Amino acid sequence: MFGSLHRRARHSIPLVAAGLLIAGLATATPAAAAPLAALTQHVNPFIGTDNSNSPNPVPGGAGGSTYPGAVVPFGMVQFSPDTPTASPSGYRYSDTKIEEFSLTHFNGAGCANNEDLGILPVTGNLSSSPGTNWTGYAGTYTKASESASPGYYKNRLDTYDTGVELSATKRTGFMKLTYPGTTSARVLINSSRSATGNRSGSIAINGSQLTGAFTGGGFCGSSKTYPLYYAIQFDRAPTGFGTWLGGTVTAGSASASGVNSGGYLTFDTSTNSVVQLKVGISFVSVAGAQANLAAENAGFDFAGVRSAADTAWNDVLNRVQATGGSAADLQKFYTALYHVFQNPNIASDVNGQYRGFDQTVRTASHTVYQNYSGWDIYRSWASLIALLAPAESSDIAKSMVLDGQQGGLLPKWSHNSQEIFVMNGDPGPIVVSSMYAFGVRGFDTAAALALMDKSSNGGTTQGGSIRGRQSGYLSRHYVTEDPSDSLEYSGSDFAVAQFAKAVGDTAKYNTYMTRAQWWANVYNPESGYVQKRNADGSWAWPVTPGSPSGYTEGNASQYTWMVPYNFGSLINLMGGPKTAVQRLDHHFTQLNGGLSQPYFYIGNEPEHGVPWAYHYAAYPQGTSAAVRRVMTESFTTAAGGLPGNDDLGATSAWYVWSAMGMYPPTPGSDVLALHGPLFPSITVNRPGATVQITASGAGPSAQYVQGFSRNGTSSTRTWLRYGDISGNTTLNYSMGSSPSTWGTNAADVPPSYNDGFAPPPAAPALGTNLALGKPSTASAPCADTEAAAKAFDGSLSGKWCSLATGTKFLQVDLGSAQNVGSVVLKHAGLGGETTGFNTGAYNVQTSTDGTNWTTVADVSSVRASRSYHQFTQRQARYVRLNVTTPTNNGNTAARIYEFEVYAQ
Repeated sequence: MFGSLHRRARHSIPLVAAGLLIAGLATATPAAAAPLAALTQHVNPFIGTDNSNSPNPVPGGAGGSTYPGAVVPFGMVQFSPDTPTASPSGYRYSDTKIEEFSLTHFNGAGCANNEDLGILPVTGNLSSSPGTNWTGYAGTYTKASESASPGYYKNRLDTYDTGVELSATKRTGFMKLTYPGTTSARVLINSSRSATGNRSGSIAINGSQLTGAFTGGGFCGSSKTYPLYYAIQFDRAPTGFGTWLGGTVTAGSASASGVNSGGYLTFDTSTNSVVQLKVGISFVSVAGAQANLAAENAGFDFAGVRSAADTAWNDVLNRVQATGGSAADLQKFYTALYHVFQNPNIASDVNGQYRGFDQTVRTASHTVYQNYSGWDIYRSWASLIALLAPAESSDIAKSMVLDGQQGGLLPKWSHNSQEIFVMNGDPGPIVVSSMYAFGVRGFDTAAALALMDKSSNGGTTQGGSIRGRQSGYLSRHYVTEDPSDSLEYSGSDFAVAQFAKAVGDTAKYNTYMTRAQWWANVYNPESGYVQKRNADGSWAWPVTPGSPSGYTEGNASQYTWMVPYNFGSLINLMGGPKTAVQRLDHHFTQLNGGLSQPYFYIGNEPEHGVPWAYHYAAYPQGTSAAVRRVMTESFTTAAGGLPGNDDLGATSAWYVWSAMGMYPPTPGSDVLALHGPLFPSITVNRPGATVQITASGAGPSAQYVQGFSRNGTSSTRTWLRYGDISGNTTLNYSMGSSPSTWGTNAADVPPSYNDGFAPPPAAPALGTNLALGKPSTASAPCADTEAAAKAFDGSLSGKWCSLATGTKFLQVDLGSAQNVGSVVLKHAGLGGETTGFNTGAYNVQTSTDGTNWTTVADVSSVRASRSYHQFTQRQARYVRLNVTTPTNNGNTAARIYEFEVYAQ
């Protein structure tokens, strides 16, 4: 159990009791009128600090990669321990050794990063140089000694019998050390070592004050670096000091510079065991670091800094007041909300200076933010932060525009003042468009649109192109190298179109909506998947839905659903809502399937919006069931409680939205899909407005919406727009444990956007499947679990398979003669197998007596994953499939996942 680990020392009641107490207090007084609740008590910073259960995650994506150390909302400093096996996060819960406490960390990135300026308390002589044996000084600890809460971390290094406490302000860190009585209590400061290697740094010691520079960078293999400047102040004078460079330690030396450099201070703790230090950092100058320290952390009041950090977090967490849930659900929710507010990070000093994307020191009148995990955060984080933090989001949007004006384009995946070009697509426009759609204003929209347009017209940033495949994309209307990259380009084009429309540029709207619809050029109706398309227009064959080959961190099964702005047309291409629902049900066989299985993968962002695809098939119960399963099974309160990298708050944002009962399924737009909240009462506190969400009957086993109203007006529509909740709003749900008819009409579905192309015709409404659950016979099955009945159970979870010699048959008895006008066959590809196993040749026959047969369809040389055969309506009791060529790749087993019969 990790619950007890994050409590403050002053609390002695168990977490469960504390959680229920807080929930009870919050419930007793209406949230809108109540003082701020003590919501930091629900946060467990250890959630996400160890591996999840994904069977084949993306590299570096096995765990949440979160850190437990001290940070305030959007803080420049993230003061946290680093452990031996923790890359890429810095810290792994299962480790019991700490190598250092460093000043910078990313919340959940997938590559080794940061860990700048390591500080380590030790005792005794320096037997070897920390410059060449830094990890030799690591200290061990026991888990019972460790605790953390927002803005605070505590541990004890048993190796040195030394207690460590950390806290932080926006731009400074605070360390309180409690040594044993000794004359050799030392603090080591490493000015060279980071998570990505050792680089040149410097240190200068002047009594109780230290200053210097550090070179960080190297994120995800990049050669780019950035300077970090620091100023450290101790609360008393040392009894000794020294520096090291490489393998040489020089006692009494006051300065050192170069690779593998650092320094130390020695203290006599015989009569006073406590040594305190505070450190300010800056990406501009030592003077900036000193000014940050003076402005934010003037004294040595550790308790005061810790309390202020707790207050800062409590203020942010109270923007969403959830009450009535279990202690575990409250802990998951508020820990997720805590993670959402850790990035991006403040990059400007207290005087407004910051390092721009042209590497020039500049001054801004607003807070400047940097560090954008664009590919991850555009899907739901951007809209959530816009909803909950509109003032901060305005400065974030301003900062992104500044980055583009100084570097060349809106940032893609940036690390401080450097564009790293990690991942694919062009996410910057989606982030800005999503924030604008959710009410963020106060930034230069004309400049933003110009930067979006520039990216599609040969623009570069810091010497590199974000859309490196744009030329081929424009000439062919798809990206041939990677179908997932093609979808990313089209998704970004959709966001640009929506932003252009919102700011009144009709010409750009038309241009970019046309490009947005190029998603259809990488959807192959024959295979039923988004897949690789060759430059000559032909399709690669066969398709293995679970194979990640040729996709960016995903596979065909997963990426096929990444058309969130036109699910309607995608569903029609698939054959209609019934087929879409079957495919989604099959997809959710697993919830965190990783890269190489044809199932849902909550641990990586491309599929975060897929549960809401059910909404577009007028089947909201599928969404509700899938979302609640993921929330329950893939998110826990354990150290491995995040299903994959948090990716600077992206995964946590998914959980926050899901628990609130709504989700932004269409990045770049203002649409919110509704599925019902986890908690009976949620109050969203926004500047000048409150959104009150109530849900009668809500709870862990009541995931289905029975009814919904907004401001007292009932609605069966399963979606809202941001404008519907931008002012004072009341959303009322009735929840239940069984599905209802709410939202099941075609008119209830969220909007799909068809401007820019001629959408596919609506799939025929076939009505009732007459063969569902009816008696069946067939050729001998491949296995007992693959008998004929599997083809008539309405599910893609199993199949009929036969290796019988000669023609293989599959037959259903409808029970009586009735009108029959079409059949649908669902082949191996829709069951997640290679499309090479799709049936190659067959005929379909009908009969009234089981003896005399009429052939109604006869096909050969086919390889489709789904076959629809309509014929002149006739009376029939029996319908038979005769397979003459079992596959299109030479395999001899016939495979049919579903055999459906319809009257029309």
